[in-house]
Amino acid sequence: MQAILPIEVYEAFERGLGKIDAKIVVKSIETTISDNIENKWKTSKDELLGEMKKEFASKADLQLVKTELLSEIKVSNAQTRLYFVILLCVNIVLNPNALELIARILGIIK
Repeated sequence: MQAILPIEVYEAFERGLGKIDAKIVVKSIETTISDNIENKWKTSKDELLGEMKKEFASKADLQLVKTELLSEIKVSNAQTRLYFVILLCVNIVLNPNALELIARILGIIK
């Protein structure tokens, strides 16, 4: 990004230094300001990019969470099946009509 000094600055240098020296000084100042702006922009951009990388999740982070969730779901499914089997067994043991119902369903008793 090119920095341009106001014409008043050039005119003030021209009065004090002369036309040629004023041009040299103004060009030097404009170049210095432009270089500083470019450097600052690049530094700010790099800092911002670094902060964004810290804050946002990457594909690897999401894949890790996905893997953890899938393993927890598998454990949860196994526990649910176990609870169902235990509940079924308790129901059969505590309910005398349940054995008769199961036998009728399986076709053992008519």
